[in-house]
Amino acid sequence: MLKFWGVLWLIWMGFAAAFASADEIQLTQFKVENPKALVLWLPSERGVLPQEKALAQALEQQQISVWMPDLFESYFLPIAPSSLLKVPVADVTELIAQFQKQQPSLPHYLITSNRGATLALKALAAKPKSQNLGLIFLNPNLYISTPEPGKLAEYWPEVSRVNYPIYIRQAELAPSRWHLQALQEQLNMRGSDVFIQLLPKLRDRYYFRADANAYEQDRAQFLAADLMQSMRLLNPYLAEKRFNSAVGQAEIATEIKVPDRKIGLQVYQGLANKPLALPSFEGNMVSLTDLHGKVVLLNFWASWCPPCVHEMPSMANLKTQLNQKPFEILAVNLAEERAVIKQFKQQHPLNFPVLMDLQGQAVQDWQVFAYPSSYLIDKQGKIRYALFGSYDWQNPQALNIINELIHE
Repeated sequence: MLKFWGVLWLIWMGFAAAFASADEIQLTQFKVENPKALVLWLPSERGVLPQEKALAQALEQQQISVWMPDLFESYFLPIAPSSLLKVPVADVTELIAQFQKQQPSLPHYLITSNRGATLALKALAAKPKSQNLGLIFLNPNLYISTPEPGKLAEYWPEVSRVNYPIYIRQAELAPSRWHLQALQEQLNMRGSDVFIQLLPKLRDRYYFRADANAYEQDRAQFLAADLMQSMRLLNPYLAEKRFNSAVGQAEIATEIKVPDRKIGLQVYQGLANKPLALPSFEGNMVSLTDLHGKVVLLNFWASWCPPCVHEMPSMANLKTQLNQKPFEILAVNLAEERAVIKQFKQQHPLNFPVLMDLQGQAVQDWQVFAYPSSYLIDKQGKIRYALFGSYDWQNPQALNIINELIHE
């Protein structure tokens, strides 16, 4: 009986999502009588956050009216990245149109973060003409999916189909900051004016992270004021008449299959030989070519990345276990200061070299889009296996593969 009602509930959820419309979207409004501007705040894959409601209230106090739709609740969808792909794009397009009809003489802004930027651009790409609308993206994630190591990221096609003034606020401590030029080039293809502000010493999602440090908590207190500054900088560009690509809703709605994330070490399919020569923390130059004859585990990491820190002990244990064999681990750090790494090494004793990628060149050469990312390189210097994400390097799969490479 319980199974029957569970199936019935899932069927009802499907019908509810199918028949909901833009007029039925649940909407929280923070309204003022004589606003200076209007904001539509679209949720990210994490839903409507209490921290973002607090930001809306702070903007309200500065005479800015805010619309905050709850798309997950409106369509009976669980809060998850995959759910954003199930929100009807046509409804969001209509919601934006209704929003822009409110006090049309005032500046209008759309704010969202992370994967919410994808939904925003999908909805906006269906609007052939637009005016008086600026976009503010917080750490936007506009990739179809995180690419497998060695492959280039694919952007959603709508990224290159829109023409808007866009302000991107990008945390410095995130792999995506090294790929901002590529994103800007995609957004510029239809003429969008794109402005990027890099936020030093901050991690992605800093204003609502459960593990936010003291500096991130302090900067979060200024985010409402920072958003207002972004609006002021975009304001001169709002009057321009803009034209998006002539794309209809049918084409926008065309489903692109998002590949499932592969778990564990995978056979590497990118460029097999890549250069790497970086100074170690101690100041010695380390090159992959000098390590021919050894199997190498190359790991890209940062101290601010919890999954990176989580896998470090298993890497250290792996090095100890294979200490008498032709095997080495190289841990490439993402442009952190020496003092930060020194403190990390004191707290987490490591028995393998830490390499300093101060300019992020190796991150770009190796097309690293997620942290941690790891590569297994054979004794001839050829990349054979790779993965992104934290991994237990003492599990049987890893040990078997490494030993096979050692005995080749």
